[in-house]
Amino acid sequence: MKYDLAAFDFDGTLADTLPWFESILDGVADKYGFRKAGPAEREQLRHRGAHDILKILGIPLWKMPAIMAHVRQLMRDVDPNVQVFDGIPEALTGLRAAGLRLVVLSSNSAANVQRVLGPRATEWFDDFECGADMFGKAAKLKRLLARHRVAPQRCVLVGDEMRDIDAARKAGVQVAAVSWGYNHAQALRSHAPDILVNSPAELVGALAG
Repeated sequence: MKYDLAAFDFDGTLADTLPWFESILDGVADKYGFRKAGPAEREQLRHRGAHDILKILGIPLWKMPAIMAHVRQLMRDVDPNVQVFDGIPEALTGLRAAGLRLVVLSSNSAANVQRVLGPRATEWFDDFECGADMFGKAAKLKRLLARHRVAPQRCVLVGDEMRDIDAARKAGVQVAAVSWGYNHAQALRSHAPDILVNSPAELVGALAG
């Protein structure tokens, strides 16, 4: 088997949160005083990295913890409108059957993640490393590696953004980028992930080998 542990991002990787996020974005912009982007610009921003997006919209880093906490609260109130992507349940079941340990790695809250995943959340996933972290996803990954006693080269991070690729590199783990989430496939490819996955149906073959 290629990996012992697969760490899954949540928003945009397991769950289709982008339509919901776009529906609340203007209200968040009003509350925290950053620039609104129209539909065409939002689509263009999907080709950019997280730091570029903050600069373009005029969001200072010091506001991000409050913005993220507010968004997580809003999601708690509307979670029935957020669903996992088609094919994800089957992929997770297949990965577990192949013997992989699966964990969720997300800046979203564990409560939101588990509500959206439903009653099978703990059947699919062994651990949930969730919530805001001032040191980012790389620090979360390193904690997971230590807790599960897995060598970095035996772990893969599955995510939908260029920042997920950056976090994996910092932690020394492999990275599988999925093209159905926030960043477009072209943008992900330019960031040179170890694997580019184009549909949930490809996950078992890509990760279990």
